[in-house]
Amino acid sequence: MTPETFNLKTMGWLRADFKQKFGTPRQGALAKSSRAHVELAPEWKGRGILSGLEGFSHVWILSYLHLSVSKRQRGKIHPPRLKGGKVGILASRSPHRPNNIGLTLARVERCAGDELYVSEVDLVDGTPILDIKPYLALADRPEQYSCGWTDKVAITHRTCVFSEKADEDLRQLERSAKIREVPRVRALIEEMLTLDPRPPAYLGRADAQFAVWVAGLNVHFRFHEEKFTVTGVEPA
Repeated sequence: MTPETFNLKTMGWLRADFKQKFGTPRQGALAKSSRAHVELAPEWKGRGILSGLEGFSHVWILSYLHLSVSKRQRGKIHPPRLKGGKVGILASRSPHRPNNIGLTLARVERCAGDELYVSEVDLVDGTPILDIKPYLALADRPEQYSCGWTDKVAITHRTCVFSEKADEDLRQLERSAKIREVPRVRALIEEMLTLDPRPPAYLGRADAQFAVWVAGLNVHFRFHEEKFTVTGVEPA
């Protein structure tokens, strides 16, 4: 009989653009401008654990979703896109799982020595990494597939614009060298907002104001007249 609990060791941590669940994309592929790197635990440095990954385009990242702290054992959940409908927790990508284990398909940007840099990431900064596996198209990409209830639900894309103040904020931060890669950061903010990160309780509220931490910045925005407007950007 197998034991009811297992001990897993953290092999490293992810250093990413997102710091909180609010604003983090549902799937990494929906935020192609997101960036992250893997910080190996001290006992794995200098041992060549990442050697060979530089030849792969993508990797699977298995992680521990440490910010999902709810003790409630849910059988079903309400995915936002179902607008009140329910599905079993295992038919979703919700972080509130029996064992809080995350699975992310990330694109390899660079791998050398103990450094692994990836993009298209849907995890927050500081997420413990349990394992990394190379993506193998022959084994991981079926010739025929179906996506269940998600095939019947259209992805809602909102419009995102930057106010004059927000544009000037970004230029000022670039001039003061407080941020680099301004085009990437701007694209990341747009990707995040067009996916509509608002909690369900706020979907019916007009002109609600929000703030979210992204890539070391506090991004202020509002939803008004069916579009998101970035109203200001400041260092976090």
